[in-house]
Amino acid sequence: MAIPGLEGAIHVFFALLALLSSSALLALLFTRSKDKKIITYLAIATAIFVWLSWFTVAPVYTGEYGADKAAIKAHPETIAAHAFGMETKEHIFYTGLFLATLLPIFALSIDVTSISGRKLLMWTVIVLILGGLVMEALGGWIATAARIAWYLEAGGGLL
Repeated sequence: MAIPGLEGAIHVFFALLALLSSSALLALLFTRSKDKKIITYLAIATAIFVWLSWFTVAPVYTGEYGADKAAIKAHPETIAAHAFGMETKEHIFYTGLFLATLLPIFALSIDVTSISGRKLLMWTVIVLILGGLVMEALGGWIATAARIAWYLEAGGGLL
């Protein structure tokens, strides 16, 4: 028997690994490391973790979020979490998915010792990290809104 909620935790686990690997990559780029091998490995790892996060969220979003979404949208106190939070999260995620896919391509095809190549990688990683942090915050908001909505559904009254 699976542990309840574990399927959502796996998605977040891969997202956090992507944030960690991209932070390590940013640190290497910031310190002007010339080790193209490690830079490329971290870029590939970041892309893999982002894609794993995307694949592992599919069952949660298609199977379980529907009930939470209905509860969230049923209450004016929580509707913004879906209307703004989830919609924004989806757009940020697809942008991050494309950038994470491009990251290893950039790392393999540019000269990491050149200023322009380093800047391209650095800004790609910065946008990925900022997007990841915003997504984590929005995910927390949505999860909290779902708890509040279910509380209201159970007769918890107005907050």
